[in-house]
Amino acid sequence: MSFGSVLIYMGLLGFGAVISPGVGFFGRLVAMLPQPVTELSHAPAYGLLTWLLTGRFRGHGWRRRSALLMAMAIALIFGIWMEILQGFIPGRVVDSGDVLVNAIGIGMAALLTLWRGMSAHSEDQFIPTCSCTRVN
Repeated sequence: MSFGSVLIYMGLLGFGAVISPGVGFFGRLVAMLPQPVTELSHAPAYGLLTWLLTGRFRGHGWRRRSALLMAMAIALIFGIWMEILQGFIPGRVVDSGDVLVNAIGIGMAALLTLWRGMSAHSEDQFIPTCSCTRVN
């Protein structure tokens, strides 16, 4: 996956941010969903964005923690800007609760990335305690 794919995903998130509930085809689809579903969907959406960005940075040789910190910053800033943008869309409001749910998703992705990194690192450090070869 390239940065282009990540940008397309960010475009889809942006498209979702500018949909006016009840207006147009996609707006009617959004209006059919219960409000808690639309609000809580921010966590996995921004968690996935963080994971995708981290993977792209790692693919370009970044160290795990540096890639993760940059991905977290980009995802959070992007989420804040999407909230600000919603203030200009009829039927949408700026909601700090959405930014909090975004941050929760970003944090969950970060914890998962760090956990996977620690478990992979510990496997790389495995040293057998005894040799299985016999010398006769």
